[in-house]
Amino acid sequence: MFRALGARLTLDWKGVTGAALFDAAAQRAWLWATHGLKTAPRAILEGEFQEEGLRISALRGASGNRGLCHIALQRPDTWDPSTLWLTTIDIVRTGDCVEAGISVEQDLRHHRVPPSPLSPPLVDLLHDLVERGAMAGSQRVRATAEAVVGSEQIDHLVRGCLLDPGRRLPVVLFSAIKEQEGVYPTDAGDPLLTARELCGLAHVFTMPRVEDSHRLTKRLRMLSVYDGAVRIYWPRFRLTDPPPRHPLHLRQRLNTASGPAIIRRVIEAGARSYHPPDGTATLLAARWRETEHARIDAMSRDPDPARQASLLRDELLRVVDANVSLELEMDALRHQLTRAIERADRLDADLAHSRPAPDAAAELTGRPASSTIPGAASGTTEPST
Repeated sequence: MFRALGARLTLDWKGVTGAALFDAAAQRAWLWATHGLKTAPRAILEGEFQEEGLRISALRGASGNRGLCHIALQRPDTWDPSTLWLTTIDIVRTGDCVEAGISVEQDLRHHRVPPSPLSPPLVDLLHDLVERGAMAGSQRVRATAEAVVGSEQIDHLVRGCLLDPGRRLPVVLFSAIKEQEGVYPTDAGDPLLTARELCGLAHVFTMPRVEDSHRLTKRLRMLSVYDGAVRIYWPRFRLTDPPPRHPLHLRQRLNTASGPAIIRRVIEAGARSYHPPDGTATLLAARWRETEHARIDAMSRDPDPARQASLLRDELLRVVDANVSLELEMDALRHQLTRAIERADRLDADLAHSRPAPDAAAELTGRPASSTIPGAASGTTEPST
């Protein structure tokens, strides 16, 4: 499967308790998945439904103070019906904390068909969850572009957002052209449209004044953005990062494909790093075990001994086949994990040789480190020999 999109949010709806929030979010996701269908019930119901090429399955489970709502929607691509998209929505409750994970994957059994950049429309669902209140890591998520004006907001952007170790989403920062305040290059894309498309996937900011670009440059030096440029700041940003690590799209190099390329780059990065909310796999396994136990109990109560023995034998053979397939998949995953660890070790070794040691004072204050040239503080220099 090729993952085209991944978003993970912590829901924070003011005045709503965890259990009620979980139920409301699950119902909202169900209404989105069944929109336009005539046979699906309005209230979320476990089971599988099919209509006009769409297949929807829902599952709910609970264990202690934890709950899970798992909705899977399979639909053909809008432009290529032979390509199937699988949208998975996992809503997990642990006490009063509710997390929502949304992923979109494409079936790649037909390798001749290249992955389509189009995915099922999730804008309405993501906007609904975000507008009611949602967090990504330690940062509030919004569906609009926020303007950064003045020294105080510049300081908050740098210290409270860019350098925040709890930030989980990238930051996309638009700067106005120097000839006219509040005007951005058309080839960079509309910041408001970008914020709408990247709702739940990135934080979008604008810098409408030129003097604020100068202030940001004093803080970030080569990691700043200015004169109509657009920069992407990935999570775990540090002032000592090399500039190429955080892509800068200069005004002089923008073209009509630059705006969509920026959006796609952020979406692809989020898809690669996505993983379902914590506890999803455990709750799914517990729910599946309950279902299998109920099915085996029904077989064991069959009044016909011969048919009962045949059903149990078929079930045993199915379990054996499933275990063999699982062992093969685990071996393949072990091999991939080993290769990934080896590659990460090589990258860490290369990075250790190329990255300077961080200045603790600079990281805490959000300001570049002062000069370390001997005598710089006192205004004297070493005599030449």
